[in-house]
Amino acid sequence: MRWPIRIQLLVPMLAIVALAITLATVASVYLTVAGASRRQAGQLRRVVAATTEANFPLTETVLQQMRGLSGGQFVLLDDNRKVVHGTIRLDADALESLRAVDADGTFDSFSSASVVRLSGNTYLADLVPVRRRTGAGGTQTLLVLYPKDRWWSIAREVAHPILWSGAIAMVVGGLVAAVLAGRFARPIRVIGDRAMAIAAGHFKPVALPARDDEIADLAVSINTMMERLSHYEEEVRRTERMRTLGQLGAGMAHQLRNSATGVRMAIELHQRECPEAAHSESTAVAMRELRLMESYLRSFLDLGQARRLPHERVDLGSVVQGVLELVRPTCKHAGIDLAYHQPPQPVFVKADDESLRQLLVNLVLNATEAVARHADGAARVVVELERSDGNRAVVRVNDSGPGPCGTLGDDLFEPFVTGKPDGTGLGLYVARQIAEAHHGSIRWQRLENMTCFTVEIPLADARTHPGDTC
Repeated sequence: MRWPIRIQLLVPMLAIVALAITLATVASVYLTVAGASRRQAGQLRRVVAATTEANFPLTETVLQQMRGLSGGQFVLLDDNRKVVHGTIRLDADALESLRAVDADGTFDSFSSASVVRLSGNTYLADLVPVRRRTGAGGTQTLLVLYPKDRWWSIAREVAHPILWSGAIAMVVGGLVAAVLAGRFARPIRVIGDRAMAIAAGHFKPVALPARDDEIADLAVSINTMMERLSHYEEEVRRTERMRTLGQLGAGMAHQLRNSATGVRMAIELHQRECPEAAHSESTAVAMRELRLMESYLRSFLDLGQARRLPHERVDLGSVVQGVLELVRPTCKHAGIDLAYHQPPQPVFVKADDESLRQLLVNLVLNATEAVARHADGAARVVVELERSDGNRAVVRVNDSGPGPCGTLGDDLFEPFVTGKPDGTGLGLYVARQIAEAHHGSIRWQRLENMTCFTVEIPLADARTHPGDTC
């Protein structure tokens, strides 16, 4: 059986509130009714005492006045228990029933008085001796009868306000308990719903409560869990995509690489057999294109794998110039102005020159493709190399193309994210992997109608991570 937390909070709170109010109400009613009974009995006792101790005769007129003052009935009896005067008529049976009444004359409270029934009415009865003697020398007794209905009406009159107050307090206490239970149960229900949504894959944060309490801590924990699960899901999806890509393309990439290697060996053999072809521009272009193809295939085979790169002192300027020489024929054929701003002094980094060459080839080829597709003006690609103030080498590849779609943002470096109609979304991802493997970074931005991709790598004389590999 399900017990919602609201019920678990509400039932004990209501039980405690109801028990406390009930006990307080019963005690108040008892004490108030007992006090009212004592006060009424005391008033009646004082009236009776003043009358029985007076020197004037107890005539019927006097008894009627006593009735008006106290609300009781009075009957004066002689020493034979016969009626002398009275405010109520008593027959023989009624007089016989009064013999059981003790003549103690106390009448301290109505709860201790004798109860008699006369003429269909119930009375609280007591016999009070009259101290003044009659002329015949006998004694008289005053029978005091107080209507029980009158006593109950007084009790109800004093008890009703207390009972109503208790009932109102119980209702208010129940409402307050329900509000408090709902105040705690509602945020917990919202957090539970968000947890179920997160389990279903909808990673949206929980709105934090206004109160700084344990429920707010629970909401913060849920948000933290949501962020980590979102990150883990993204990593799992990326891993699955890379695994699928590797499984589908590994065989084809190996075959293409073997074919490209065979073509390059055939061209080299042709150059040895025909010395006049060694200096042919077409042969040189073919060799550069084959090296570029092999570089792409190597990047594809290494995609998604953590590679240990050797620590070598590399002249980054020479790597940049080699990449530019590789792509310069393509730029010349497409009418693209390819410029290089080199630093006055060499820039050395500890890196793997082949990996850096792959990174720069990806960036420069992306730039040439961007300006070639939108050659509505001067098509320019500018490569800059410099030292930064933070002991890092900075390479910038600028192009006059329109740049990637602004909605891509930082996702541009994620796998399979591309703004080109025929792109695969792997070139920039590989570039980011290589930059991070060298403890560097890569980013892009638009500056003065130019798209700028910036790569930063620690210098060879800067403090690097310990070990033999980057």
